[in-house]
Amino acid sequence: MFLVVVFIAASAVFGGVVSYSSKQAAIPQLQYRPGTPTEVVEICRKAIVTTAKDHAARMGAELLRVDAASAGEMRRVGRLQSAPVEVGIVYSRSSGQETRQGVIECRVDNRGSAVLAGIPGAEP
Repeated sequence: MFLVVVFIAASAVFGGVVSYSSKQAAIPQLQYRPGTPTEVVEICRKAIVTTAKDHAARMGAELLRVDAASAGEMRRVGRLQSAPVEVGIVYSRSSGQETRQGVIECRVDNRGSAVLAGIPGAEP
């Protein structure tokens, strides 16, 4: 009888851990490439969060996380600085989690405002 109780308790704990970890957001594996300052990456990430929330609402999903990392050297484009940023976005849908990942071009002006390019629905 003692072994049965121990087995049931162990099964409950293990099953709870598996259930909990399966509900955790997938973590995109971003490849950091030096060149874009952390402050600029964060400005771009905040702009991406806004766009991703709008996209999630249109698609009937929930935004779980947005990660960003420098994807190389910044360059000047007219009066703006163009920053390559690798982005990982995790959405939750009724069918499960969905991860989107890729490098986008984020253009930053001298006031610290970001305009996203290279993603669908973003301003050029």
